[in-house]
Amino acid sequence: MEKFDKTNPYNPNAKKTYSKKTLILVAVFTAAFFIVLINLVGGSSSTIGKYKKEPLPDNFKYEITADESNAAVEKNQLKVQLSEKLTVGQIATLAEQLYNSKDKQRRFYIFYTLKTSGDVGVAWAISHFDPELEIKIMGATQAEENLSKKNAGKVDGKILGMFYEEEFTSCSYTVYEKNGKFYVQTTYKDGGSNVNEMKKSDVENGIKLEDINGNTNGEYYILTKENLLEFFNKENRNFTTGYLIE
Repeated sequence: MEKFDKTNPYNPNAKKTYSKKTLILVAVFTAAFFIVLINLVGGSSSTIGKYKKEPLPDNFKYEITADESNAAVEKNQLKVQLSEKLTVGQIATLAEQLYNSKDKQRRFYIFYTLKTSGDVGVAWAISHFDPELEIKIMGATQAEENLSKKNAGKVDGKILGMFYEEEFTSCSYTVYEKNGKFYVQTTYKDGGSNVNEMKKSDVENGIKLEDINGNTNGEYYILTKENLLEFFNKENRNFTTGYLIE
């Protein structure tokens, strides 16, 4: 009877042996595979979806000012007031915390407002899970705000006041006078600016400034005695306010 060689690779009953080096390589590749798999399913502690998370600032606080979640339509929805502006990575960190704080629904919408905004209610940023996380900053980032404020003082004339308005425009406004004429320079979040000559008139609570060439929306400003720049529409309603840049 023929004897089978157990070390012969062509023998189906042969015992397979592997070198120590081969076993180490297999272990390394197996570990790498599982790390990639964990990241793909969102198990990484440093990321959520396509966003890299960043630590929240020291002394940062937030408040949930409205919860309009509705399980009947498979939706969670929060309005959250922030004590300060966050980066995209920090929003990702907070969004994950809020997402994990409620029973899971198919969609999760989060609207962020700033504490400095008062009751205006315009979202500075959003982070929506629908179902994947998408983050969008609607207003200005802190870097953009800083750039706008930095360039606000670059005018040729006597500055009467520099103001920053976040909710509707995310711009700085410089009111100044030159040769008996009044101007308002708007400085955008990219650092660029635009100047309009204004018609000045005295009102009970300050100075009214209207575009000398008019504007399609009928809007105007009032520079108040309290050093605020109030924005009015054609219905004479104050719809937002610019605050003095220190």
